[in-house]
Amino acid sequence: MSRTQKLYKDDIPVDYAVALLQLLEQQGISREHALAGTGIQPAQLQDQSRLTTHQDAMLLTHAVRLTRDPGIGYQIGLHSTLTWHGLLGYGLMSCATLREALELWTGFLDLRTTTFTMQLSERDGFAELRVHDLAPRAPMRICAVDRLLTMTTRLCEQLTQRLLPGMEIWHKDSEPLHFMRYRKRIVATRFDTGLCQIRIPSADLDIPLADASPSTYRHIKSQCERERARLRRSDDLVVRITDLLQRREGDYPGIEEAAAVLCMSSRTLKRKLQRLSLNYRCLVDDARKDAVLREVLNPTLRFDEIAVRMGYSDPANLTRAFRRWMGESPSQYRMRLLTSGA
Repeated sequence: MSRTQKLYKDDIPVDYAVALLQLLEQQGISREHALAGTGIQPAQLQDQSRLTTHQDAMLLTHAVRLTRDPGIGYQIGLHSTLTWHGLLGYGLMSCATLREALELWTGFLDLRTTTFTMQLSERDGFAELRVHDLAPRAPMRICAVDRLLTMTTRLCEQLTQRLLPGMEIWHKDSEPLHFMRYRKRIVATRFDTGLCQIRIPSADLDIPLADASPSTYRHIKSQCERERARLRRSDDLVVRITDLLQRREGDYPGIEEAAAVLCMSSRTLKRKLQRLSLNYRCLVDDARKDAVLREVLNPTLRFDEIAVRMGYSDPANLTRAFRRWMGESPSQYRMRLLTSGA
């Protein structure tokens, strides 16, 4: 499937569109006005169907134009409730701990969106919810990223019924002007990190949830698995490659080995990636960059150790690559993110 085709693939449930339309109605913007030109038919909002990535982007575009607020993604996330997430939301409420809830959220995020994945991992006393954008060239991706990250931090607070002062959002790029309007309303946020993730102290994952119900959790997880099978999710090639590379951090397989793991020939893998305007080397480079950034944030590791772990023959090669990615040295990056306030 090409990137253009991906824009017209069913992506997110209409729940989020309905919630946004209600938000706009509260600001005096009619549903008809908001939907005009989006390609979304009012009947679509009644039958629990799904919007394409393009339709979702068009609705966000209209919302920004009508509200004159490019931070609409933050606004949507701040107003989100667990019930917005359908069956998955009720599953989250039935979990025993925040860890179990985030494992469920990341494990079945493909039921709520096909253009983002999120992986949960722990290192150096922190849990990381790493976000990967499968349609980075689609319109309004800043809004879509803001929406996903803010929704996720909100569900963490709603599930635990408390503020989580150690939770942070990390953005890859520079701070946009619209962030100032929301700075005091969302969790601590860092920019220019080169990473797209939510970071939480690992200890917070053990917070018990008030509405835990093991039987309900098992039932809803089973329902989610059936829904995934019905929708034929988890078949995205980029997701499968990303998962493979993350499991092999620092020792990345060549394309022949990767293709064998994915049960196809290297020629087929190359052809499928070309249809997505991608190549395997770029995916490996992206995986290595993310891994290096995370290793640099471990203050117990020396930079020469990181170079060896990440497959660099000389620490100077690591430093040169790092400056190319981030515009600063590894030591400057470590000092900025580990010693400065968010």
